[in-house]
Amino acid sequence: MKKKLTCLAVIVSLFITTAIAQQKTMTWSTKSEKARDLARKGVVHMKNIEFPQAYEYFKQSLELDPDFTIPLALMAGITTGETKKMYADKAVKSAANKTEGEKLFASTVVPGNSKETNRATWAKLQSMFPDGTMIGLFYIFNLDPKDQLKVLEDYIKRFPDEAAFHNIMGYLCLSEKKDTAAAKAHFEKYISLYPEGSNPYDSMGEFYFLTGDLANSEKYYNMTLEKYPFTTSATDKLKEIKAAKEKATAKEKATSN
Repeated sequence: MKKKLTCLAVIVSLFITTAIAQQKTMTWSTKSEKARDLARKGVVHMKNIEFPQAYEYFKQSLELDPDFTIPLALMAGITTGETKKMYADKAVKSAANKTEGEKLFASTVVPGNSKETNRATWAKLQSMFPDGTMIGLFYIFNLDPKDQLKVLEDYIKRFPDEAAFHNIMGYLCLSEKKDTAAAKAHFEKYISLYPEGSNPYDSMGEFYFLTGDLANSEKYYNMTLEKYPFTTSATDKLKEIKAAKEKATAKEKATSN
């Protein structure tokens, strides 16, 4: 019996290894495994629109491997001005002797690229690496809104536990489907899949704000700040909610007098 269990374990292990090997995802060339781990943590934050947290992880990753194409390109995506140009230049230079995917990825941050050029590049990358959720998100963001819904529905079927996809779907349900119930369900799913993040609560706060429920909006924006106190979108919206409440109170007083 023990021998049979050992054989079964080997077979299962080989199956898992083969399945992973067959996944089509982009190579992340780096001389440092620690740098790769830090970059992946940064990508989680980036996919969830948590750019300040992503920046810190990418910065640490590049301290270990300054020639690491992926975080260099991503840094170019979340910075501005001369800093953005510096990271873009470094990303392109770093990719010169790396894989075709990394070269294409770096090319998307070249200053002056048109939206159409990048859209074609992301489409090619998505075709090359259909199992990469980061590539998938960039591909979706670069589509026309009318095309985003269908592509995103397919991604959610394939990756139902990818939190960031539910965030985008929540907003598309509001803007394209005009379905508030479906939007709320996706934002709730987003929170359940990524409870330690700040953006899920920010998105739910915005959902309630857009649907006119200021009390719940305020509640979720405050939850956002509990997770990450420097979320400017939450602090700005809380100021807006406070002003709206004060205006409503003043109007009530004027009416009663």
